[in-house]
Amino acid sequence: MVRWKGYLEKVLASYARHGVKDNLRYLLWIGLYQVAFMKKADYHVVNETVEFIKREKGQAPANFANAVLRRFLREREEQSPTANVEYSYPPWLAKRWKERFGAEDARKLFTVLNENPRFFLRVDLGRMSVQDAISGLALEGVTAREGQFCKSALLVDKLAPVLRSSLFAQGLVTVQDEMSQLAGYAMDAETKGPVLDACSGLGTKADQIRALLPGAVVISMDNEILRLGLSSDKRLSIVGDAGRPPFRKGLFSAILLDAPCSSLGILRKHPEIKWHRRLRDIRSFADYQFTLLKTLWELLAPEGRLVYSVCSFEPEETVEVLERFAREASFVLENPVPFLFNKEYFLSLPHKTGADGFFIAKMKKL
Repeated sequence: MVRWKGYLEKVLASYARHGVKDNLRYLLWIGLYQVAFMKKADYHVVNETVEFIKREKGQAPANFANAVLRRFLREREEQSPTANVEYSYPPWLAKRWKERFGAEDARKLFTVLNENPRFFLRVDLGRMSVQDAISGLALEGVTAREGQFCKSALLVDKLAPVLRSSLFAQGLVTVQDEMSQLAGYAMDAETKGPVLDACSGLGTKADQIRALLPGAVVISMDNEILRLGLSSDKRLSIVGDAGRPPFRKGLFSAILLDAPCSSLGILRKHPEIKWHRRLRDIRSFADYQFTLLKTLWELLAPEGRLVYSVCSFEPEETVEVLERFAREASFVLENPVPFLFNKEYFLSLPHKTGADGFFIAKMKKL
């Protein structure tokens, strides 16, 4: 319901002459959501909602709820979520994307980011083929198919059975988004020294890099000890701030900076984010990303590679960060995903790719 909060409020506002108190507004949102999105009989939803409000709030609020819900049913076609999809976004963000992409493409973007989230697995290709993983998951009641971009990625129809499966227990499959896997593949290169996953989180990408670079020393760093506590290799995990890293200059041959960002590319998984973000947040994140790049660059050895990724497709956090950083440091951009195409960076626009919004750049230090 959080995903469609703006739409539900727009519908309610069109029927109410005056403001509706929060405790009644939320009950009406629930009723409207059930009518608009759930496969429940209309009369059951109306009756149950009205009776509950009558019992809890009194006859007058119940009469109001009855009128609102029945009017929505009469006007359902013109008030449909499809026709009003932009109202499921805060006005500043809807305006920004319409100006950037045009009305038609913006509508496609609104629609794809309102879809249910998709769940991906990473197959340990050193121990199992993708086809064997698909067959093994099928035996445990999980339907899986190959990912769109990444050779190790599987798209699954449900996640809970995967977590109970023998493949997951043996580490043959790991929950990891396909875009995140692409960032890991961008690190697949010759290395002559240790590798740093600078904002490691749960260590999923660090585990992937260890599989891709056998024998490499891959250090996971995060500023949250609880996240690092779930890492598969705690011996190479360190609590530290990427803005003030506890390492000497020039130590690492490769660094992955999967930077904190606005996260506007992953609204399918986290629809609540769009209601908390403001326009100024995008610039604040961009400034922080630029600071992290400058700091971590000092830790990179000459001719080392730094992979920069964010789950955002906003210019300030992607290409503009690179342009700004190019005025401070000497580097060349290398194709981060040569098995996909020959470009200087990877940018996923959800309405074009169908995937999450994501950005990956790979910089070689001169």
